Amino acid sequence: QECDRILAHCSEQALSAMPLKQEVADQLSGEWQVGMFETPCKAPVSFCYSCCCPCCMAAQQRGAILDVIGEPYICCGGMFPCGPLGDPQDRNCAWVEACCCFGLSVAANRFLIQTRFDRRNTACDDCIITATCIIAWVVCILQCFMDVPDGVENCVDHLIMLVNSCMLTQQQVEIEHVKKVGYHGPGAAVLGILPPQQQQMIHDRKFDSDSSSDEGSSYSSAAAPAMRGVQVPMAVGAKGFMNTASPNRTSWAQYCAAGGAPIVDGYSGFVAGPWGECLAWSKLFEAQSPDWPSDPQFAPEGPAGQVIAAMLASCPGHLRGPVHQGAERLEEACNRATAERRPLPIINQVVA
Repeated sequence: QECDRILAHCSEQALSAMPLKQEVADQLSGEWQVGMFETPCKAPVSFCYSCCCPCCMAAQQRGAILDVIGEPYICCGGMFPCGPLGDPQDRNCAWVEACCCFGLSVAANRFLIQTRFDRRNTACDDCIITATCIIAWVVCILQCFMDVPDGVENCVDHLIMLVNSCMLTQQQVEIEHVKKVGYHGPGAAVLGILPPQQQQMIHDRKFDSDSSSDEGSSYSSAAAPAMRGVQVPMAVGAKGFMNTASPNRTSWAQYCAAGGAPIVDGYSGFVAGPWGECLAWSKLFEAQSPDWPSDPQFAPEGPAGQVIAAMLASCPGHLRGPVHQGAERLEEACNRATAERRPLPIINQVVA
């Protein structure tokens, strides 16, 4: 029984340290606001709360995460999409999850934060987590062959509690930071490598009507009018798709101009920002409107071609080569996503 108790602690800590696959972890590049080792000093209130009421902290943290990312509650963050565990449930179930499967609850919170906010573990974080797992497993193995002093067991219990508290606190600080700077969805590189269940969760997210029109939101449902070819006041020098409605209900030409010159994401290689949104929406429009070739306003380049032409015209000459390549990469990725019935990069919309 004693060995089973220690084994449960070890399993809990191991689950808290996972669940990112290496290919997903390799796509993460963002940094945490505070390292796990710093959390007791830099966020003492959250750290003390995590130590005293870890289950409450984990459950409330899940709710805060879902409020930010707008996704439905799925048990264990959708890490085990088996039967009802893969279906959206009432958010109050997060309390049951935190009390009955605390290790999985912490792991799910960390998984959602790392994949949605693009946060990778630091070397120190990995060292702390790995060392805790090794120590816990060593004590578990020793229990099978000898009587381990109660003091050693208590030290292991306290170590696991402290590491879990550090993880929860680090994650809470990150949530508060994202609330201040705004959430713009997962990066294209991360999204493309997530399992289909996770991509569907992201696609099913919902936002309040107020947040849907926030400037700069890459996933705003307000961009939907562009899919119907809604015309807005003409922008000087723009034509075709560039004069349909953008997320903030101005023309795409005005929306992109407000965002400045096109930029290329150094990690994914895609054109990013407003111009990336515009190109992705144009590809969705082409897929959902098969009769667009007969519409003279899109001749001769087509919606995506018009976006790329406007994009190149808006950037300095020495940047046109890299921007053009980034646009072509994004266009190819959208074509593949359409063919495979997956969400398109950047906008996370599936062709109906």
